[in-house]
Amino acid sequence: MSVFSRLSDIINANLHNLLDKSEEPEKMVRLMIEEMEQVQIEMRTQAARLIAEQKQLERQQSALSQQMQGWAAKAELAIGKGREDLARAALGEKLAEAKRLAQLEQDRDRLAEVLAQLSADSERLGAKLTEARERQKLLALREQTAHSRIRARAQMDSSRMHELMARFDGVQGRVDQLEAQLEAATLGQNPSLEAQFRELELNDEIERELARLKGQKVEV
Repeated sequence: MSVFSRLSDIINANLHNLLDKSEEPEKMVRLMIEEMEQVQIEMRTQAARLIAEQKQLERQQSALSQQMQGWAAKAELAIGKGREDLARAALGEKLAEAKRLAQLEQDRDRLAEVLAQLSADSERLGAKLTEARERQKLLALREQTAHSRIRARAQMDSSRMHELMARFDGVQGRVDQLEAQLEAATLGQNPSLEAQFRELELNDEIERELARLKGQKVEV
């Protein structure tokens, strides 16, 4: 089923409210535009038909006017020749043509009203179509911006993760180095008093590095 079923639905619709309430605004606006473009084509087709009818009425009016002039001339001729009967008949034809001409004039006036209303509706439809296309551009821009922000956020998160991992590796390497120094200092020796104090200092430094490492792991 179409988004809009009649021209009045389109003209009277609040596009912004419809799109804001829709779960799929991009799809909704696309269907709106398709429906409006289809109605616009139908309106132009109807307008072309009405304009053709208008031109035909104008031609018929012109022909009737000429015929009326012809019957008037014949009536004058008949009177000049003393043929009142013929003059009366000619005037009767002239009056009949005048009635047909008056009817055509009414038909033409009604047709002009329809064309005027169609033109007004066409302008309003064009405004709605412009509004829908602008909203479509806005939705496309918002979607593009959202994708860009997602990509930027992913890149930022990735860079931060690399930085944290590098810091973690650096601290871990420092701890490994301290432990190696401790082992090298006591290798093959009975620990002297100075070596024992050095070991205590190294152990304290290792503990500090480990504490800092644990703190960074909590931050991650």
